[in-house]
Amino acid sequence: MREIFLDTTFVMPFFYMDIDVKEFSRRKFAEIIRKFERIHISEISIFEAKAKVLQKRDEMMLKKFNEGLSILRSSKNVVIRGYSAKDDRNFNTMLDLLNDLNIIDLIIVSQAKDVGLLLTEDKIIHRHKDEIEVDVLNWKSFVDRFGDK
Repeated sequence: MREIFLDTTFVMPFFYMDIDVKEFSRRKFAEIIRKFERIHISEISIFEAKAKVLQKRDEMMLKKFNEGLSILRSSKNVVIRGYSAKDDRNFNTMLDLLNDLNIIDLIIVSQAKDVGLLLTEDKIIHRHKDEIEVDVLNWKSFVDRFGDK
């Protein structure tokens, strides 16, 4: 089964939010993400995205966020992950990375361990990909690997 875990940056398009990723295309993202049987999202990413929407104080963005959340929650191939005991065990194996990674990133990485594939632009996570034992992709490598050639 082809599965992927999305960092907060790549959750934001589901809420109709723009992201600052070089050469990112919503159309290309939608096309590639459909190839996955399961898309995993940390619930903490939803809270992060909501905080970004609240900073804008835009009624339309609030409505779009709610719309996106409803779609994600009802989708059969989207798994919204709460923090579990297994995630905490994974987290505890990486405590030495807390000097570099913030706690939210480390929670996301700990949840991505079970999936094995993480899409993120976070340069610090990429720098530690060997230590975290997760296949870490950025937008470019994601498109190169899973996009149509």
